[in-house]
Amino acid sequence: MEAFTYKGISAGKYVEGEIEALNQEEASFKLKEQKVIITNLIRSSKKKTADKKKSKGKGLSLFGKKKVKVEEILIFSKQFSTMVKAGLPILEVLGMLRDQLEGEAIKEMIEDIRKSLEGGVTLSSALKNIRSILTMCIVT
Repeated sequence: MEAFTYKGISAGKYVEGEIEALNQEEASFKLKEQKVIITNLIRSSKKKTADKKKSKGKGLSLFGKKKVKVEEILIFSKQFSTMVKAGLPILEVLGMLRDQLEGEAIKEMIEDIRKSLEGGVTLSSALKNIRSILTMCIVT
């Protein structure tokens, strides 16, 4: 998650503050839900420390808590590709894969992607956010 600084108008008053979101699109969506007319929305310079943590060992650290095994990511990628090529809706595919895979960390990652898509974020942005989290981790 990243922090975004915003300025806008809500209920006829000038407001400003910070909001946490996966990306700028999600931050914008959250503010619109709060009925804030956005005049300025920028990424804050500070990031959550959990995103910066690196892990040692087999697997990738997800949000600094749990590890996603490389094999799980490969299985997810292959199955996701096959199911989407078969014409299944993406949200259904993500739900099925979440239920099929065993690792808690990969399930959490898939659920984050699902929630982002349901929130109006594009698939490429949702996957990009997860990819950036995973690439910050060390694989040994």
